[in-house]
Amino acid sequence: MMAAVRALAKRILRRGSRVDYREALFAELCVYLNGTRPTRILEIGPKDGHDTRRLLRLDPKTLTLIDLPRMLATNERWLREMDRSRIEYISANFMYSEGVQTLDPYDCIWCTGVLYHNPEQLRMIRRLWDLLKPGGVLVLESAVTRRRTLRDENCVEVIYPPSEAIKRKYHLSLNITHLPSSRAITSWLAMTGFEDVSRAHFGRTVSAALARARAAFLARKPLAPKAGAYYAFPGETGFEIGRAL
Repeated sequence: MMAAVRALAKRILRRGSRVDYREALFAELCVYLNGTRPTRILEIGPKDGHDTRRLLRLDPKTLTLIDLPRMLATNERWLREMDRSRIEYISANFMYSEGVQTLDPYDCIWCTGVLYHNPEQLRMIRRLWDLLKPGGVLVLESAVTRRRTLRDENCVEVIYPPSEAIKRKYHLSLNITHLPSSRAITSWLAMTGFEDVSRAHFGRTVSAALARARAAFLARKPLAPKAGAYYAFPGETGFEIGRAL
């Protein structure tokens, strides 16, 4: 099964600009997994269900979907058209619902188009780490800073309050106030403790404009914790480490 998926992934990556960027990112995940079958997968913010269908091609035993309660009716429309025997749906806020923190860990987490909607972005990446098994794989995609002068900086562009002109120019909504650079996301992944961090090439595969506007990463949680990560300082009274160790 995984061999067939990887072969399909390589064909997708060769097709170039005709490919939807999320399909190209899924293809890169298949290559990154290198034949490993993730038994438990978590998808955060499933949007239109297209990624859900792709992730089911990895043949997991369980695919958990988490989305905001206000998205339930929208998601139910496309969920009705799918075989839900392996799908677990949780209507909750991934960051702030207590029940999310008690979930059993996953082999793979797919999180696209979500990070930049939350201003607590390092904390969110730490939450993703907590929900991964040792050796688990994270796929993280986000819009990035729009200002040309900031693209190569290690920074976060704060746009608040956004003017009407800025919202129109950058296609922003009111819940998008913090746009990280790709270097900032790379730093956060390292600070949390991820290894084998790979910048996805889907932007260059699909279009140059997409490569400037969005960034995606594949990363792995190490089998054993390593010293030096931001959330792994031992003996620091009052320092929040959560379940990161």
